[in-house]
Amino acid sequence: MRIAEGLLQWYDGARRELPWRREASPYRTLVSELMAQQTTLAVVVPYFERFMARFPTLASLAAATDEDVMALWSGLGYYARARNLRRAAAAVVAEHGGALPATVDELRRLPGVGPYTAAAVASIAFGARAFALDGNGARVLARLFGVAEPIDRPSTRARLQSLGAAEVPAQRPGDFNQAVMELGALVCTPRNPRCDACPVGAACAARAGGLSAALPARSPKPERPIVRVACACITDGARVLLVKRGDGLLSGTWALPERELGAPARRTPAQTADALAAARELAGDLGMRPSAVVSHGVVRQIFTHRDVRAEVFRIEVAAAQKARRLADAPQTGQGEARWLEPAGLAEVGLSSFTRKTLALGLEQRLGQKRDTAALRP
Repeated sequence: MRIAEGLLQWYDGARRELPWRREASPYRTLVSELMAQQTTLAVVVPYFERFMARFPTLASLAAATDEDVMALWSGLGYYARARNLRRAAAAVVAEHGGALPATVDELRRLPGVGPYTAAAVASIAFGARAFALDGNGARVLARLFGVAEPIDRPSTRARLQSLGAAEVPAQRPGDFNQAVMELGALVCTPRNPRCDACPVGAACAARAGGLSAALPARSPKPERPIVRVACACITDGARVLLVKRGDGLLSGTWALPERELGAPARRTPAQTADALAAARELAGDLGMRPSAVVSHGVVRQIFTHRDVRAEVFRIEVAAAQKARRLADAPQTGQGEARWLEPAGLAEVGLSSFTRKTLALGLEQRLGQKRDTAALRP
């Protein structure tokens, strides 16, 4: 099957105008590809533009700190990408004279650059004949070639990678990869694919067999465990106390101190008391003496592998109390503690989950007016 010609003709007329396409460079391609993983482009664009305004060159990113990068990544998720991007930039400056390497193999050696990102950057930025298999590409190829096996299996991914690589043309390999991604985003969508608008529909096995809605197949996902946590929103009336998360979920971001609770069930008075006690203990561990502790409700956040129900408590303390560092222990996973005013929240890395817990815990408490602007991405 040869689909490149028809797909590229369609792409030339249908592709979306995106900032990394309007002003292309290897560095901008790397940043956009890492940002776009597991994230919709509508979300990525404003983050990308802010990021490039702050770090316009690879050298400027290499000179930054993790804290600088995480602050601009706040709310984008998958925070290891941000730290690895900065480390990759530092490695390029130290080992490649500041010029991003051009081959898949060399790119793979950079921190956080996997097979997909290496192939995408090599093909888009340097014209390498490589195939970049992402979620959109896997869906497109599974339908085109009628692949019935679940696409999340390593053996199926290897087969799809091989099928895609055979289709990459010698000319415009980067545009071909972007065309496959664009087709999956705009036409060959997960639900209700627009088969009548597909530029390669005549060659599609799924369309011919009436299987477009059934493919691609996926293995059944295990049920996410429900995890209860207590969050302590400790405030002296002008500031809020945050801790830096250690290894694990949302590593490297700043968050309210939290503690995992017992087995989940319905929210009962006994469980609320359990969470209240945990929140008080967190305050004590940080050297705080509460003057008031009030439940502000529950935040629910669904992560890839867990369903978190966080009960948020506002804990009022007297001003000028010095925070103690929480021990870096498995039960906390938290270390450095820092008092922050609302304006300072924009200077540190905050996850979407933390933004929700802060918004709930701080309502009408930092000063007399809630500073929602500080909680926006």
